[in-house]
Amino acid sequence: MSTPTSTLTSLATNRAPDDTLLVWDETRWEAAVDKWTDLPGASIDLRIGQGAPSYGAIFVATFSAEALASHPDKNAVVNATVFFGDEPAAPVSSNHRFVTARGNPEWSSHTMIRVAEFPAEFQARDVTARVRVRASSGATAGFQNWVLRVDRYAL
Repeated sequence: MSTPTSTLTSLATNRAPDDTLLVWDETRWEAAVDKWTDLPGASIDLRIGQGAPSYGAIFVATFSAEALASHPDKNAVVNATVFFGDEPAAPVSSNHRFVTARGNPEWSSHTMIRVAEFPAEFQARDVTARVRVRASSGATAGFQNWVLRVDRYAL
């Protein structure tokens, strides 16, 4: 995995996004996934370059969901983040903790915001936004009633 080659740490804009795209699902999904796995349905087709809505873009993704982490030892985490293409969005870290198992498993609402910058380029490129999740070894990740929103700021 490589990260977008951006030094962007802040953005001030006085304009609305060029596009806002949304996808959501009410379906409950639970699985034991100890490797980065796409959350079913939580993706938005995005492209940059020739033939795309823009040659480059800054994307701001907001993901909100009811989530659950469960583990027999009642001590585990479920990680979640947004990838653009195969690149994780910023902030990037080794700790993408979204929900924690403590005591009896209980559904709770969580939200995260991620940003990716792709400089203008002529070559067409698929930068589809995907929510990816993984759970601690032996843990089960659960998601329901989620929304993925992506705002596109053309460059």
